[in-house]
Amino acid sequence: MSGEPDISVPARALGDPARARMVAALLGDRAMPAGALAREAGVSASTASEHLRILLDARIVDVERHGRNRLYRLASDDASRAVEALQGIAPITEVRSLRAHRASLQLRAGRTCYDHLAGDLGLRMTDLLVAHAIIETPRIGEAARPLDPFPQGPLIVALDIRPPVGRRPWVRGCLDWTGRRAHAAGQLGTQVLRSMETKGWIVRAPSGRRVELTDAGRETLQLLEADRPSR
Repeated sequence: MSGEPDISVPARALGDPARARMVAALLGDRAMPAGALAREAGVSASTASEHLRILLDARIVDVERHGRNRLYRLASDDASRAVEALQGIAPITEVRSLRAHRASLQLRAGRTCYDHLAGDLGLRMTDLLVAHAIIETPRIGEAARPLDPFPQGPLIVALDIRPPVGRRPWVRGCLDWTGRRAHAAGQLGTQVLRSMETKGWIVRAPSGRRVELTDAGRETLQLLEADRPSR
């Protein structure tokens, strides 16, 4: 016989500051070696190995082997959503240096959350999708199908948005800790991120999950926002 899910298992695994920093570093569908995660957490290599074992046992992270290299990533979309949701209710840490302050501002401005956009840019794109009547205002944790008939218009064309395929939700509200409200995730969120990258509207930072608008992206978004339909 089986009972209810035991949330104490992942809670204990995440209930350590070093492990919390490790899983936060893996958001944005990143894969990282143990050494890089040790530096993110500010611990020794041996301590990082013990932390990673705990996260593996709790099925929060998974490991990929590429020859002699071992890369760690979040085990699932569910794990990523859980970490991002916890960030949405967690207290904000105190910034103690100019460098940390700058990094915090950059993450707030735009970042990836698993396979979609988050931060101010993610919320801005979500608001644009709502304004162009492509989606309803998303609610945290709720999944939704596309409107019927499938939406048309300049934003659909600009982002090459396609109808859903498979069983994954087309759009789902994901809690954004920047604005404490939902941004668009699901198939639509993935399409938006990939399209903006392909078109050169955004670029990813060399490390971390920060993203920035390019000049072309900034100009295009300003035009789309100016052209939003009257509601």
